[in-house]
Amino acid sequence: MRVSVAVLILVVMCAGPAAAQSAPRVEVAGGYAFLHDEDSTYNFPAGWVASVAARAASWFDAVAEASGSYKTLSIPGDAPTFTVYSIMAGPRFRLARAARVGGFGQVLFGAARASTTVVGVSDTVRDFAYQPGAGIDVALRRHLAARLEGDYRVVRAEGRNSKESRVLAAVVIGIGQ
Repeated sequence: MRVSVAVLILVVMCAGPAAAQSAPRVEVAGGYAFLHDEDSTYNFPAGWVASVAARAASWFDAVAEASGSYKTLSIPGDAPTFTVYSIMAGPRFRLARAARVGGFGQVLFGAARASTTVVGVSDTVRDFAYQPGAGIDVALRRHLAARLEGDYRVVRAEGRNSKESRVLAAVVIGIGQ
């Protein structure tokens, strides 16, 4: 895992300076997220993601992201519910844009909060998390794009790593030039 993250960062950093100069100063994105918890094997089909990115260089953005994912088990009686929230920030490295498509890689760091509610009783944990990921933006108009992204979140909880994979589809709005 560490090797793959290091290779992703190296590739993105080497390709970054070739990125397009016309990127907006600020990006605001929001959309749907599908989360899979690899420890419990649960899928969280209901989810959202919102992010803001500020351009620091033509190939580098500073990103802040918030997300939420939800799951209710289908069992008789008072069905258990699960929620996962995260607030993260970190660097995004942009790849060169080819026509209307541009790629990126990012590594975000922050906090994840997981809650379980059964028969009205809740249990909540908050832990450190990091999340390497990559994606593509497809330009629809000058300051409007569609994003497809995949992430692999690792949550450090109680002395062990909990792993979550996520895919998302979002609308990206560029502000400023």
